[in-house]
Amino acid sequence: MSDHEDQLLDTNLSYTKASTGTSNSNSDFADAINLFKTVLDNQFSNLAQKLVSDQQSNAKSLSKKLKDNPSNKLKGEGNRIQYSFNEEIIEDLEGLESKVNDLPSVLSVLKEIGEKLRKRNKLIRIADSSPAGWKTVSEYELNDVADDSDDDKRIRNAESRALRAKRANKTSRPHPYQRQGPIPAAAGSPAQFHMANPYSSGTYQPFRPSGGSRRTPQPTDLCYRCFQTGHWKNRCPLNNYAPQPGNGGSSNGQK
Repeated sequence: MSDHEDQLLDTNLSYTKASTGTSNSNSDFADAINLFKTVLDNQFSNLAQKLVSDQQSNAKSLSKKLKDNPSNKLKGEGNRIQYSFNEEIIEDLEGLESKVNDLPSVLSVLKEIGEKLRKRNKLIRIADSSPAGWKTVSEYELNDVADDSDDDKRIRNAESRALRAKRANKTSRPHPYQRQGPIPAAAGSPAQFHMANPYSSGTYQPFRPSGGSRRTPQPTDLCYRCFQTGHWKNRCPLNNYAPQPGNGGSSNGQK
C-alpha cells in the first residue's frame, strides 16, 4: 500500500470517529432534555395537586368559620375548649381525604395531629393540677409567645394570674339583697300589745308600723268578732245589733 493510500485510510477513520462522537453527544443531550422535562412535569403535577388540595381545605375551613360555632353556646369553659379542639382534629382528618395520593403530605398531617394531641394532654394535666383549672390554661396559652422563660415558670406565672383574676371576680361580685327584719314596736304601743296577744279583745287592727296613713280593710283581713273576712272588728255589722236578753253575750266579744 502506497503512502497516499495510507493517508486516505487514516482520514476516513478519523472522520468516522468524529461522526460517531457527534452522534453520541447528540443522543446524550436529547436524553438530558427528556429527563429534565420529566422532572418538570412531575413537579408541576405535584404543585397543581397541592394547590387544589389547599384550596379545598381552605374552602372547608372558611365554610365552618362562617357557620355558627356551637362551642360559643356551651356553658362550661372546659367544654368549649375541648369542643374547639375536637373540631380542629376533625378538620385535619378530613383534609387527609384529598391527600391520599401524596404520601409526604399525609405523613406531615399525621405528625401535626400527634403533636396537637400531645399538647392537649399537657394542657389537661395543667388544668387538673391547678386550683384555677382552665383559667390557668388560658393564661398559659395567651403568653405562649411573649414569655421566653422556661415552661415550669410559665405555668406558675399563668396560675398566679388566674388565681388573682378569680379572687378579683369574687370581691367585685355584688352581695345578694338581705331583707331586714321587722321593725320592733315601741314599748307600750298598741302594736306591741297586739303582737303579744293577737287574739285579745282590743279594738286595734293591723296598721303600718311606720308613719303614714292607716290601712283600710282588705278582702283577706279577718274580723275578730264575726270571724268573717273583708272588714275589721270596729266596723263589724254585728256592732249595730243589741245582744239578745239572757244569752250573756256582749257587744265587745272576743276576736
